[in-house]
Amino acid sequence: MFIKQLKDINKSLLNETIEAVVLLSQINVKTTKTDKKYADMVIQDVSKVMEAKYWDYEENEEKIKGFGNNPIVQIQGIVGEYNGQLQLTIRSLEKVDSDKVTIKDFIPASTIDFNSMEKALKQFYDKIEKPHLRELLDKMIFSEEFYQDFCTHHAAKKVHHNFYHGLLQHTLEVLKFVYTVAITKKLPQHRIDRLIVMTMLHDWGKMLEYKELPELGLTEEGMMIGHIVLSAHYTMNKIKEIHNFPEEDKLVIINGILGHHGSLEFGSPVLPKTVEAQILHAGDKMSGDIESILAFMKEDTEEETFTKKLWNMGTEYYKK
Repeated sequence: MFIKQLKDINKSLLNETIEAVVLLSQINVKTTKTDKKYADMVIQDVSKVMEAKYWDYEENEEKIKGFGNNPIVQIQGIVGEYNGQLQLTIRSLEKVDSDKVTIKDFIPASTIDFNSMEKALKQFYDKIEKPHLRELLDKMIFSEEFYQDFCTHHAAKKVHHNFYHGLLQHTLEVLKFVYTVAITKKLPQHRIDRLIVMTMLHDWGKMLEYKELPELGLTEEGMMIGHIVLSAHYTMNKIKEIHNFPEEDKLVIINGILGHHGSLEFGSPVLPKTVEAQILHAGDKMSGDIESILAFMKEDTEEETFTKKLWNMGTEYYKK
């Protein structure tokens, strides 16, 4: 049976042999207790990312290595189940002619129109009154060096906004949340300015933390430092380039970036120390949590009333 998209694989296909064209985005070679090599593979298309087992890796090692990085392959495999989760065991795979398909055809992307997101980002920028704060964003986001990456990068490896344009979509969601709170609570303009800036920059370091899609892993900088410190570090360096940048604005913005995870146990080296930083933390959490839930519900194709337990939220969710 040929499967058009990976999302179509469900429990009704248990023990069935399926075929599909997918992007092979990751290969982790492992060894059994009898010293035979096998591979844990990550396959994906625009609908889903999933794991697969390939027990015959050792016999086909040279062939697989000859595929190069991130090949598009046609696979044949058997649908199984392990610990309640669907699992695909690959029986065969062949590289697909690159003239027929491109990698972008297999990378999940934001469903929101890109031009509208660009327009929204500029609208929030225009709400800032202080020239030195606009200059900071000019250097870190709206520059030739960073703008394309900021607009196209993903915002996570797995949990939320882990798709093309994901960082931009997440940033805009948080901007909408925090601006609504700021206006509702009638914050003065100088606090709104700082809130918009720290929100635009809070996940800036994810461009350096995560490898570019379709790679799903962390860079060396991401492993060693992480996006929170990277965002703060680069912001500090750009602030130094701006003449007479107020010390108070610097401290407030840097604290907002460093504290946006809200607690030490969730990776923030400091706690939010301002109203703006606390609002940012709440908006960031709302965007990440809701996207995580909605994506999980979309991927759960089983005909059940509730999803399985979402690991990062600790509960099941009603699907109807």
